[in-house]
Amino acid sequence: MPGHAHEGDARLLALIAALAACGGGTSLPQPPDAHLLVHWVDPFIGTGGEGNTFPGAVVPWGMVSASPHTRLSSPADYVAGTPLTSAGYRDGDTTVQGFGLTHISGAGCPDLGAPVLAVVGDTVAPGNYRTPIAGERAWPGYYAAELPALGARVEMTVTARAAVLRVSGAGNLLVDAARSLSWAGAHGHVRIVSPIEVEGYTDTGLFCLGPNRGRVYFVVRLDRASGAAGVWQGGALMDGTQADGDVGAWLRIGGDVEARAGVSFVSIDGARKNLDAEVAAKGFDDVRLAAQAAWEDALARAVVQGGTDDERTIFYTALYHALLHPSLASDVDGGFVRFRGGVATGDRRRYHVFSLWDTYRGLHPLLALLFPARQKEMAQSLADMTVEAGVPPRWELAGGESDVMVGDPADIVLADSVVKGLAPDGLAHVAPILRAAADNPTHRPGAAAYAQLGYVPMDLADQVWGPASTTLEYALADFALARIQDAVGAPDPALDARSRGFLALWDGEFLRPRLTDGAFLTPFDPDALEGSRPYRRSGGPGYVEGTAWTYLFAAPHALTALADAMGGDPAFVYRLLVMFAAGKFVTWNEPDLAFPYAFTHVAGEGWRAAAPVVEARATFTAARDGIPGNDDAGALSAWYVFSALGIFPDVPAVAEYAIGTPLFDRAELTVAGGTFVIDAPHPTPDHIYVQGATLGDRPAGQRVRHADVAAGGTLHLTLSPTR
Repeated sequence: MPGHAHEGDARLLALIAALAACGGGTSLPQPPDAHLLVHWVDPFIGTGGEGNTFPGAVVPWGMVSASPHTRLSSPADYVAGTPLTSAGYRDGDTTVQGFGLTHISGAGCPDLGAPVLAVVGDTVAPGNYRTPIAGERAWPGYYAAELPALGARVEMTVTARAAVLRVSGAGNLLVDAARSLSWAGAHGHVRIVSPIEVEGYTDTGLFCLGPNRGRVYFVVRLDRASGAAGVWQGGALMDGTQADGDVGAWLRIGGDVEARAGVSFVSIDGARKNLDAEVAAKGFDDVRLAAQAAWEDALARAVVQGGTDDERTIFYTALYHALLHPSLASDVDGGFVRFRGGVATGDRRRYHVFSLWDTYRGLHPLLALLFPARQKEMAQSLADMTVEAGVPPRWELAGGESDVMVGDPADIVLADSVVKGLAPDGLAHVAPILRAAADNPTHRPGAAAYAQLGYVPMDLADQVWGPASTTLEYALADFALARIQDAVGAPDPALDARSRGFLALWDGEFLRPRLTDGAFLTPFDPDALEGSRPYRRSGGPGYVEGTAWTYLFAAPHALTALADAMGGDPAFVYRLLVMFAAGKFVTWNEPDLAFPYAFTHVAGEGWRAAAPVVEARATFTAARDGIPGNDDAGALSAWYVFSALGIFPDVPAVAEYAIGTPLFDRAELTVAGGTFVIDAPHPTPDHIYVQGATLGDRPAGQRVRHADVAAGGTLHLTLSPTR
């Protein structure tokens, strides 16, 4: 229900008390002790390289994230193929351009980042508030930094919908209502309400130059009156108390102050209500300890034993990153932005940042296992959005559709929830809308050709990004949609048949782009990684952000049929081995992440998954560039969490897990039915091959059912350094 606390309220109260006893209330908090799980989270991991994460303060699935902006990326960078700093922070940067209060973690393009609060000295120079930064510290729910040129310090913590900044030694606090991370242009509104309060909004959108538009409303309130206040417009200070356009406000604080900010996607009134309900007069440390306790409670859903310090840090940081999105989008009064326009009020929590092409593969299944009630709420958001717009979302952000990526991934997330007993309310009403959308060429570009030929032809490459890749995405979505149709008592065998049409792309070696007349694309380079779009790593001709190798086994719902096309199981296994041996498997993007687990679909071959899983896990490190690619709203991190635990949901919309190879000796997972234990003693680190598996008192084979895992129990794995 809107306004209710996160799950586990009783545990949170106990944790807050324990944390306070460990040093809460000091002027500069000490990092969490090693006996706490939050100790093992390093929010700076992923801020280097191409991880595109942010180090600032956030709570699980929080609307608000208070984080520094050290670098702003532009559309010109995007077109030129320059790696983007999508969350506003790049490890190694030495200056900061304010602190934003909303962010997307791990995305390939920037958006949100609004509003921006900045600390300056005694002189206010609008738009020119970049200053050196040093002494940064961060752990779950807390971020701090020194601003040495100003002799100031900024500390930040958050609730779900509000932020609290503790500022020491500053002259003025700026509220920039125009400049965010968004490419929508510098535009907003600001009004000084009183000597302690500023309100306004910032316009956002153009995610990856897409059509989405949004607005972030805010209310900023000081804990004491400012000495003076004013506004600016277009870089010049001006008279009056409000302004529109390229605008902001300044508040003379002349020393120490706590600034509290509420945020809403609905209205200024919603932002004020969020602030009043979640922070009101609470002190900084009260909010900080509650945020830390919320993280401790969430991380405790997966308690691991064994491994090195670095391995525990990588694991819990990955779990942390997997619990940021989708994010809360509704206010404490239930207000939310409807999908593709309008506002409404409801009695359900609404979420946003649905990076579905990325997250259907691992993140949503992880939530379904460890946080089933939360995943059901997110599935409900997807179902409600589908009803609101008449089509499901693809890459939704703040109620808008960005039209980024391909396929029809909402079908997949919804079906996976359905087969795991987490169906949203009103599924029987939603299913016909999903089914109609599957034949809608506006929603599914190339739908008519796909229905007729079984594939999207390369002739349509100017209208459909990566026709071969899109074919595979449509096929999996059709398989998933068929499961939804089954669930509502309206079986649709044609969908299952169409989900295997992709086999028409098999040329004897690869799933290769094909023309309308049936000819295969020539010339054809299976290693090509560019050419489908005018930017770096856009995908070889016919593919999306990958090569022909990247999509060779990208039909998880039909691997048996694919194996038959390859010549049978031995040929299928051989082709997998060739791919891994040739170094064609990558972890910097999502399409091939399930490939190591394809071995488990062949009797007696599941043991082979261990070596590529171990090699892939090694691409994640505890360094600041320790995520091998864009984390994509937690998608890569979710893969790591599952692969470190030793199981993986390799077939969406099928309630099973492949057994891989656990990293830890023991993992205790809090699941719907109690506790599920994965017991896998490692006499030495090279004991990676599963020689035997038992679930309770019966053999488990190479795969386990979701129902058995979610019910609780023990999966015992016997490991060996050899087969």
